[in-house]
Amino acid sequence: MARGFRYGGVAAASLVLAIALAFPASAKTKMSYEQAFTKCKGEIAANVPMTDSNTSAARHSAGAACMKKYGYRLKKGAM
Repeated sequence: MARGFRYGGVAAASLVLAIALAFPASAKTKMSYEQAFTKCKGEIAANVPMTDSNTSAARHSAGAACMKKYGYRLKKGAM
């Protein structure tokens, strides 16, 4: 009988740990639009080359995808 309680306690502790790891405290605060825009602009500058004028569409698409990742839509005239 004592063995059953011990395994139940281990299962409950592992469930609490799994929930704590799945939802970290830092994920609860949403980044502001300006912070997300600055972060995405840096990522795009590092990943999408700016050598040709044809890449503006690629940069815009990548920027919009990055902003969507942080929960925002790209404003017109940005990037």
